[in-house]
Amino acid sequence: MNLRQTLLLLLLVLVPALVTAADHAPAAPVPTSVDDLVSLFNPDIFALDAQGQAVHGMTNAFTSPASDIAREVSANNNFNISIYLPFLILPELMLLYIIFRFRDRKDGRKPATFMGNHTLEIIWTAIPCLALLAVVVPAWNLLWKMELPPADKERALIVEVRGKSFAWDYKYQQDGISIGQDVAGGQEPLVLENGRAVILNITSNDVNHAWWIPAFGVKKDAIIGRYTNTWFTPDTLGVFKGQCAELCGQGHGIMFISSVVVTPEQFTLYRTLQRHRNDTVKLWNELSPAAQGNQETVTQLVAKYLEKGDSPDRRLALRFWIASNYSSVARLHQEKLKPAQVVELGKSRLALVDKLLAAVH
Repeated sequence: MNLRQTLLLLLLVLVPALVTAADHAPAAPVPTSVDDLVSLFNPDIFALDAQGQAVHGMTNAFTSPASDIAREVSANNNFNISIYLPFLILPELMLLYIIFRFRDRKDGRKPATFMGNHTLEIIWTAIPCLALLAVVVPAWNLLWKMELPPADKERALIVEVRGKSFAWDYKYQQDGISIGQDVAGGQEPLVLENGRAVILNITSNDVNHAWWIPAFGVKKDAIIGRYTNTWFTPDTLGVFKGQCAELCGQGHGIMFISSVVVTPEQFTLYRTLQRHRNDTVKLWNELSPAAQGNQETVTQLVAKYLEKGDSPDRRLALRFWIASNYSSVARLHQEKLKPAQVVELGKSRLALVDKLLAAVH
């Protein structure tokens, strides 16, 4: 067997093995601790690290694209730059050449007096026209694609987005799940599934707004009385930040947007937690920092919560929403309790719930 046959045999053996290994690569684990779940589904987008730098920085479609549309926008932008860059550089080079080549040398020579050159005029008109055509065709195709939802609409995640002064409300239409502001009035993130197309149907409750997360490569106006639409497929896990891009009033500067892209398994868990959210409200009202947290009342509320269903999912949802709500409250300036005190109070009251849950088998 010669060298060529040996290499071919190795390729035939190794390539299928590599493909199989890629297909069965372990997925990102689903967090099991409540703290990890809170960090995943309710991140603090304004958190700073030990050096005072943003933990979740603002990214954009050109340096850190996080969706298929963003990558195409970035590629199209780079192509446009490559087409137009010569038109920025060559005239400057020619100007410098003319300045130094034909400057007055004080030697008595007369300057040229000719005017016009039809050949040159045709050339420098035709070349920009060709460059414009080269740019228009791919840009038109991309803009057209951005206006049309993916062909597989049934698999796509459909979300209604409503702007209001000065926050956003989201409704996952297939699941009937609605989110918006947390218990502390902060903006909740839009949680998306990695690799699954999302269709946004965007409108407004009052004045015009604009939904924009730069890393996703889409920006769309939210207009009262009508719906605008956009779509993209997130392809990068993580937290992404945005901002209302339409001047909408005095609170425009604080009308932030955030989104968390998670694995399919994590997204399934997120939907499960959301389905049990309303059932935890009464217990949260008793366990919130402003409440007394009476143990007898808490015991009765935990029992009523479990009467509707005692499953691992419901137990996890109860613990998650208490921890998540305390995390949201701790981020705000407190007049009576400092953030650290809120965190400690949340831990003690979550420990009480854990004790009560453990007592019920």
